[in-house]
Formats: sequence, C-alpha cells, structure tokens
Amino acid sequence: MNQIATDLHPVFKRYIPIAEGIAKTFGSHCEVVVHDLTNVSASVVAIFNGHVTGRQVGSTITSFGLNLLRKVGKDTDSLLNYVDDDVRGKRVKSSSVYIRNDDGQILGCLSINLDITHYSIAENLLAEITSSKKDEESSELSISQFENQMIEKAVGKIGKPIQMMGKSERMEFIYLLDEMGLFRIKGSIQNVASLLGVSKFTIYNYLDKKT
Repeated sequence: MNQIATDLHPVFKRYIPIAEGIAKTFGSHCEVVVHDLTNVSASVVAIFNGHVTGRQVGSTITSFGLNLLRKVGKDTDSLLNYVDDDVRGKRVKSSSVYIRNDDGQILGCLSINLDITHYSIAENLLAEITSSKKDEESSELSISQFENQMIEKAVGKIGKPIQMMGKSERMEFIYLLDEMGLFRIKGSIQNVASLLGVSKFTIYNYLDKKT
C-alpha cells in the first residue's frame, strides 16, 4: 500500500522520491514513512509498503516512535537500527532521519521500517543447523554465555522468535529450558521472565503445570 497526502507541505515533498526509492530497492518487507511531526495525531503524510505496520496517510506515529522522539536532542540527526517487537506481532528494525527547519526545530522525519521477523526465524534455524557438539560442550563459556546458548537452542527448537510464540509455545520453550537444566543457574528464572515480559511467578506456574 502506497499513499501520499494530497496537501503535502513543500518541505516534505522533496523526501518523496527518496522514500519511494528506498521502498522499491528493499522490497515489500521494507516500509518507508514520511512523518509530519507538527501533528503527531495524524503524522503520516506519505507511506510506501504500509502493509508492514498496517498504517496509511493520516495515521498517528506509534507510541514507540513518540517515546523515541521525546529523547531526541537538538544535535540528533537520526536514530538508527532500533528494534520494535510489538508491531502487529512482527519484529521490525527501524531507522529515522529527522527533518528540521532552518532554526533547527524538528518538523518531521523519514522512517525506514524493515520487517525482519522471517529473517530472525531463518537466523535461528541456521544457528541450529550449523551448531556442533563442540559448541554445546564448550567448558570455557561464562555463565551468561552458557545461559544465552541454551535460550538460543530452545528458540531454535520451537522454530519461532520469542515475540511470535503463542502461550503453548512459550510453555514448551520454558519446559525445554528446564530440561536443559537452565533454571539450576541462580537468577535464570528472573532473566527468562524478563525476556518473555512476564513475572517469575508466571514461570513457576508454567513449571508447576509440567507433567
């Protein structure tokens, strides 16, 4: 879905060919948006491949993007390679370049939003395929590395990134970690709870339901 506002301000018109060029270069998984940040409630004035986030001209900036905007300093020209895991169940990697007037005030931004959900799944699959017994049995790993290795292995067995797992898959993910012995490591339950965005008591409840 490609849309451009009919009453587009001249300052934003010059960014339209750039936005369209980026979207066509990187394909349908790459959304490019021109935002008018003087009106955040309807900030989207041009959008290419809008199906990535489901937005259209007249849509608001996301709460995630608005929160980032609050952190922008007067000398900040861009925010690059930040990831939002809460876009319609997708994992989206984004970069934003800010549009300022001659006085340095932010008028808008050009945002690139790349849906990397399938790439993350492929990454986990490749990691599982290319893993070796030597990798699994390395005795030189630190506790945190050992913990991360087991989490990555469990994600690979589920076959989906954590943010795309349903309840049953999350429970299976926790059971796999338990079978690997991860929860014998002090603090690991809290770490996994934080990763899943739940409390450690939820992890305990899942483990209690294990048959």
